[in-house]
Amino acid sequence: MSWDVSLYKFTRRYRRIEEIPGDEQPQLLGSRSEVQTAVSEVFPGTNWNDPGWGIYDSEFGSIEFNLGKGESVRNLALHVRANTEIVGGILQLCERLCCQAIDLSDSSLLDQSEHPATGLEKWRKYRDQVVGESRG
Repeated sequence: MSWDVSLYKFTRRYRRIEEIPGDEQPQLLGSRSEVQTAVSEVFPGTNWNDPGWGIYDSEFGSIEFNLGKGESVRNLALHVRANTEIVGGILQLCERLCCQAIDLSDSSLLDQSEHPATGLEKWRKYRDQVVGESRG
């Protein structure tokens, strides 16, 4: 169980997901090594033992970065299990890659949200509820 976010580089910056036309084709985020470098600059210590799957662990929690299998990266999936402090790093990564992050829990664009951590907060509340119920 994780809070899932996908990073895409569009032909322009959108304010809302509804503005993205059906024929929009995401541009390349970069080569595998360029994306790995960007992730590692924002999230130092990310483990790239599997070149398509980076794992970042910190005192704030963890993120798994799924780059896919190709040498060119068109989108980056983030599986987040962390505190809200991690959201600032996700936004920095978007700036570094010139892309936008879509919160898959509510289809919002993180960089356009007044409260970009809202989806993560909701996920944490749900997770805590599920974990609490399963323990007793």
